[in-house]
Amino acid sequence: MPETAALCERVEVRPNAAALLLKAEFILWSRWVVLCVGTWTGEPGNWLLKLAPFVIPPFRALLLNGHGDFLPGRFRSILLHDSGRLRDGLHSSWCRLRNCAGSFRDRVCAVSLLALATVLQYFRYPHRALFHRLHGVAGLPVPLISENPGESLARYEQTGTSWDGPAFRQLVESSGARWIAWRCDGDDDAIDDLAPLFDDPRTFPVSRQHHFRGWRSILFATAPFRKLQAGEATRLLAPLSGTILVSREKLAALAVPDCGLATTAWLLLFWKAAAAGWRSYAIGQSGPVGAEPESPVQETAFILRVLSNKAWRTLGPRQPELSHGNIAFRPAISAALGRPSKRLQVLVVSPFLPYPLSHGGAVRIFNLCRALSGRVDFGLVAIREADDAVDYDRLHQVFREVWIADLDEPESDDLQLPRQVRHYESRSLRALVADLCRHWKPDLLQIEYTHLAGLRENAAGVPAILVEHDLTLGLYRQLAEHEPSESAQREYQRWLAFEPLWLKAYEGVWAVSEEERQAAVRHGSRRSDRTFTIPNGVDTFRFRPCDEPISRPEILYVGSFRHLPNVLGFERLCGEIMPEVWATMPGATLRVVAGPNHARFRQMLRQSPAPPVDERVEVLGFVEDLRPHYARAAVVVAPLVVSAGTNIKVLEAMACGKPIVSTPIGCAGLGLRDGYDVFIREDGREFARTVCGLLCDESLRTQVGSNARRAAEERFSWEAIGRRAFQSYLTVLARGERIATATRFRELEPQCTR
Repeated sequence: MPETAALCERVEVRPNAAALLLKAEFILWSRWVVLCVGTWTGEPGNWLLKLAPFVIPPFRALLLNGHGDFLPGRFRSILLHDSGRLRDGLHSSWCRLRNCAGSFRDRVCAVSLLALATVLQYFRYPHRALFHRLHGVAGLPVPLISENPGESLARYEQTGTSWDGPAFRQLVESSGARWIAWRCDGDDDAIDDLAPLFDDPRTFPVSRQHHFRGWRSILFATAPFRKLQAGEATRLLAPLSGTILVSREKLAALAVPDCGLATTAWLLLFWKAAAAGWRSYAIGQSGPVGAEPESPVQETAFILRVLSNKAWRTLGPRQPELSHGNIAFRPAISAALGRPSKRLQVLVVSPFLPYPLSHGGAVRIFNLCRALSGRVDFGLVAIREADDAVDYDRLHQVFREVWIADLDEPESDDLQLPRQVRHYESRSLRALVADLCRHWKPDLLQIEYTHLAGLRENAAGVPAILVEHDLTLGLYRQLAEHEPSESAQREYQRWLAFEPLWLKAYEGVWAVSEEERQAAVRHGSRRSDRTFTIPNGVDTFRFRPCDEPISRPEILYVGSFRHLPNVLGFERLCGEIMPEVWATMPGATLRVVAGPNHARFRQMLRQSPAPPVDERVEVLGFVEDLRPHYARAAVVVAPLVVSAGTNIKVLEAMACGKPIVSTPIGCAGLGLRDGYDVFIREDGREFARTVCGLLCDESLRTQVGSNARRAAEERFSWEAIGRRAFQSYLTVLARGERIATATRFRELEPQCTR
């Protein structure tokens, strides 16, 4: 992973343990290794790697155990560790046997099950893939459920792991409550926030999240992919937990199974509920959540029970791709907002969260949708990146419905697709878009960025607009020309095959400049009258001229390092331009706002070692409010060597009345005039001389900054751009099969505008 690589001098990856150990021996025997660290966490297999620390001189080993502690690799420590694991295993086995029913036959079955589960666990659960080949796809017919109104509740306290089927069945059949709150071993989680999810008549249970599964291999999802935020919910096939709120009527319709283990019994219930088309959810909490533990015995017992029952074996879950625990939402907010009926409904799909405004793409999506929110009801499907926190309150100010997806699958291995496209391939994401187009029924689908263009095929019958934040094949052509290599040329060829194909599949295309609109038409967009220029903009009310006096002249560069052109621009700035500036003005400083995880992105995107950074350069991560940095800056620079689309950070600097020095490509598509509202310089030395000239001439800075502010006000306000975007919606609708819908919104438009 890039996070690991950024912390290491060297990372070696090999296809198997023997090859990796051989490579390690070859590299490390020539060195004096201070410490070798290995993992003895109880996971099966890879014994060669577990023994590796003991065969590398000078044989100093440190071992991580299953509790997260470390032990030295000495004979006495290892003996104590192994004897402790053996003692724990024997004790656990004895407890399982003692908890079984009293008959000799039950105890023999328990021993056999334990032995089988242990073997399967050791060989990494080969039965999981076999199970999915053997079970069917039939639905479970169930009677129409008419649940009791109100919020009546019955409680059931589970003690230990044994399942008392008769007692639980008696409660289900005798109670008249709407719900049953099942708790295990004294779990006292509150359940008030679980109830709103039952407003959907398809809901079967809602549980409190106690674990997350992460990237662990699973039979099917029994815990959310990540730790949910408090109040955040996700759909799971089997939300196992210590607190489960379940519909009593639906539970009675499924019939409580007789089973020895509580986990196995719940897995059987969840399996039948999924086959009946009912939905199961987990909801987050503010407290700590641990990694999901293995349950090999319970899982093996479940598989044997299903495969041995002919009726159960024919069943299969409905919508399994939506039950992975990686699609989240806030049910309380969505329920409170409701849904108006007379506005245009647009579903926006984004490869990142539009808020916080951590880079130009987020700024555009959030502000443009906010400008349109008075006339359009937006739904949002956004991909959450690792460590992102979702601000549902801010998102729901603009988007009426919000669904957040985590990518929980390895990158696609289809090498014919561009790398970015492979990264975002997700069966869950495709299933979510298809489900929303069937049931939420948007009037338009709006796909942000070309690497998500393939989602068009999951929205049959819904007109779609592809938003080209930049013409991606043009960007990769520039990258291949800037740093010629076989890999860069291959990636450009992939985009050359991919992007024109999908441009033809959309009813409308947005480009951010007239030049890119014409290029999109040349490369395959259906018709010029359905390819629109919807430029980037700036919030001219929020970004206003303001100067803060500083003791040393400061140069500002803003560009998220998640985008390779910004990394290349930064390296040119540090390696070529700033040395020339410092030769004339050694006291000047450079402040860089590089976005979140900038070190990781720079390491990930660069194939060659990054050049060193001068101590007069300050690199900042994500900055929520850039206005104080614009106020301190004497000059703003955009030294991009490759780029596509238009640069929102240039527009923000213009709105703040700052003089800007840019390369031609850094301000392309904005229609700016050299020497009037921007300085355009290609050559590095000329770029540096212009920066120095501005630092020395306050009146010139003021004049050019004023002209830039005037251009931002007249041509780049989000309100004006929003009107153009709304007209494009109506044009696309009128060209498709929804002429009546478009006519209705045209009639409403004057009223909405007022």
